[in-house]
Amino acid sequence: MKTKTFTYIFATISILEIISGMIDYREGVFLTKPLIMLSIIVFYYLQSQKSFEKQDILMLIAFTFSWLGDIFLMFSGELFFMLGLGSFMMTHLFYIFVFSRNKTKANHLARICIPILSISIFLLIYNHVEKGLLIPVLVYMLAISTMAITASERKTNTESFRFVFVGAILFVISDSFLAIEKFAYKIPASTILIMSTYILAQYFIATGFLKQSLKA
Repeated sequence: MKTKTFTYIFATISILEIISGMIDYREGVFLTKPLIMLSIIVFYYLQSQKSFEKQDILMLIAFTFSWLGDIFLMFSGELFFMLGLGSFMMTHLFYIFVFSRNKTKANHLARICIPILSISIFLLIYNHVEKGLLIPVLVYMLAISTMAITASERKTNTESFRFVFVGAILFVISDSFLAIEKFAYKIPASTILIMSTYILAQYFIATGFLKQSLKA
């Protein structure tokens, strides 16, 4: 599958999911949301076949945990929230491991700015989070911050670096919107903000990592 063809298919699925969420069409969300990461998994697998490596397996596992996280978070209740949180935690741990395999020198700006953003969001929602969820949420925010930092320190070609780093930052932004919306304050057009940044994050990370070895 060519990247251009995949992009059209992926964009169509994503737009349908966002519209379904905006109009509260639950059946539409249940149909399209699982297809977001599933399409990325299929595309990445097909694109990486010519030079399949261990890191590609790890990326596919990371995408699979994101797919599970998307499914769990379609349901309400603390149990499904924790399962979703745990699934995305595993995604970030796999991302961290893979990104760290090609580490260059420390990015001190990222190591300062990204934690400041995460700490600011945590302090904003702190008084609104149930005590039993404080530690899991804090640990998750630590994981996603570490993921973004490791993305900023990858030693690779310029195009791959930019795609993956932008994707990582968008992931942090998406989860920041999600945390504020879930625990603290209602955000206008939250569905568009949360899902568009999340969808673009996964797209940029997947296509960007493929460009590391010029597979896409």
